[in-house]
Amino acid sequence: MVDLIRAARDELVRVGLRGDVNVQGVVPDLIVRSWRRSIGSSVKSAAVCERYHEVDADSRLCKAAEPVLERWQHQLTDTGITLFLSDRAGSIVARRTTDHGVQRRLDQVHAAEGFDYSEDSVGTNGLGTAMVERRPVWIEGSQHYNEALGGLACAAAPVAAPSGSVIGAISVGGPLDRASPLMLSLTREIGSQIEERLRQDARPQDLALAMSFMRFTNSQRPTVVMDKESILANTPGLPYVSVSSHVMLWELLTSQNWARQSLAKFTLDGTNVEVSARRVVEGPRTHYVLHFSQQDGPPASTLLDSRPSSAERAGLTLAGSTTTPVIVVDGPGGSGRATRARRLRDEAGVGGEADLEVVTVDRSAALPWDSVAALLEGGLDVLLLRTERLDDLGAEQLRRLAVKHRAAARSGSRTSRLLLTVSREAATPVLRDLVDDLGVCARTTSLRESRELIPSLVKGILDRVDSEGRHTLSPAALQAFVEWSWPGNIAELVETVTELIANAQAPVLERRHLPRHLQQAPPRRRLTLLESAERGAIIQAMDAAAGNKSEAAKLLGVGRTTLYRRLKQLGLDDGEDLR
Repeated sequence: MVDLIRAARDELVRVGLRGDVNVQGVVPDLIVRSWRRSIGSSVKSAAVCERYHEVDADSRLCKAAEPVLERWQHQLTDTGITLFLSDRAGSIVARRTTDHGVQRRLDQVHAAEGFDYSEDSVGTNGLGTAMVERRPVWIEGSQHYNEALGGLACAAAPVAAPSGSVIGAISVGGPLDRASPLMLSLTREIGSQIEERLRQDARPQDLALAMSFMRFTNSQRPTVVMDKESILANTPGLPYVSVSSHVMLWELLTSQNWARQSLAKFTLDGTNVEVSARRVVEGPRTHYVLHFSQQDGPPASTLLDSRPSSAERAGLTLAGSTTTPVIVVDGPGGSGRATRARRLRDEAGVGGEADLEVVTVDRSAALPWDSVAALLEGGLDVLLLRTERLDDLGAEQLRRLAVKHRAAARSGSRTSRLLLTVSREAATPVLRDLVDDLGVCARTTSLRESRELIPSLVKGILDRVDSEGRHTLSPAALQAFVEWSWPGNIAELVETVTELIANAQAPVLERRHLPRHLQQAPPRRRLTLLESAERGAIIQAMDAAAGNKSEAAKLLGVGRTTLYRRLKQLGLDDGEDLR
């Protein structure tokens, strides 16, 4: 007998995403939408899931769901029905079944703890599709995109935190011959019980955020309510919400002087977005209410995509700075000076990468000044890196080169550019005088002095090194990036993110996945000697307990609540789960 559902899926795969397939009366629209997403994610339809991630049994979701799942597992004994719980990334974090035959069957398709059942991993399935659709779903047999799941059926529903954000999914499923659409009602009930436990366990600061959200929001004005760990947004405010924008906004808000004001207005750098912020001191922790408005000019799609132009970021005020024959970028090493110089050159609209020769100053070797001069005379642009390494003799040779080149350019005999990166602070007095004579076109700053740029820089690096978008940083992990001092500036940031992605196992990279020095970045206030000793003891205990806070508390001889409080006070709190 022909499987009409599978035939419809195969036809959709054949015609592609833009093709049209008549599936009316064969497959629900919800399933077709999911199939299309699966095709767009290049999901393999004939292979079991291979993505595996470590399960965090101490997570807020797992702890709230555990007694609910235990109770329902007992009630479903001998039914052949299995309970599944996934986290927000789609990984199965709990499975409850009493039928060993069903368990073996599920193991064969890797429907077990740790395996990734998000839509972009295995295609259409209850857990993954329920979270994408943000609604309960019923999926049976060949409606699954993956052929290995064709003998199963499941009902699933998203699980939401008290703030309304989806943090996982619950599913009730089993072999086709034991399944029934009535399981959908059962799934809703189990999901509701888990959400009720989440509400009962909600922290006071979460409730304070919710109260402010209800007080200050309306359906028309983009509104966001946030503290360091959490963020709430109404529908118009969603384009302004992301992990990066959360961390960036937090840095901007905490840098404001609130001593004499409870309201502040500022325009986000490089965008036409004006923010009106209110500081709220009610509840256990200070939080902020933000309203966004677009000023005159082209709209910004999201804060994450809104980038300042290179001129705006550099604070350029020199008229015609991008048309000067000598472009000087000043800043500390590793702060993106070469990138800034290239962008200024690009803005002038002359030449491509093939017309640019890059030369790096090396203290151990003489610079080929005649060759550089010949390149400029021949029409090629030259980017001279790290000129702060020049001694006084080298600085004089650079002066002669720059003066001659500038005169030739002004006479119209050449159109090439000389681009210089320099740290004036680290240069010799002779080179400083030359920099002052030539004029600085742009300045870069260290990441320590411009922490608000770190979220967008991290996203840009992620887009480059993880082009398929398979990994993201949690808010706590990104906050750790902001808190680190970055002595190596952007070069260190690029190296850190690149290495992190190369070794990543989980789709969502938490603070515990970061290098140890980032996890343990000290708070910005200076610690007392006693606090420093206590901080070291906690770090040692956490290492010995492999990150398990309960075990670490036992090793330290303190209660879990005490440990959680000290973790936060000493800058060791990962912000991901304090339960």
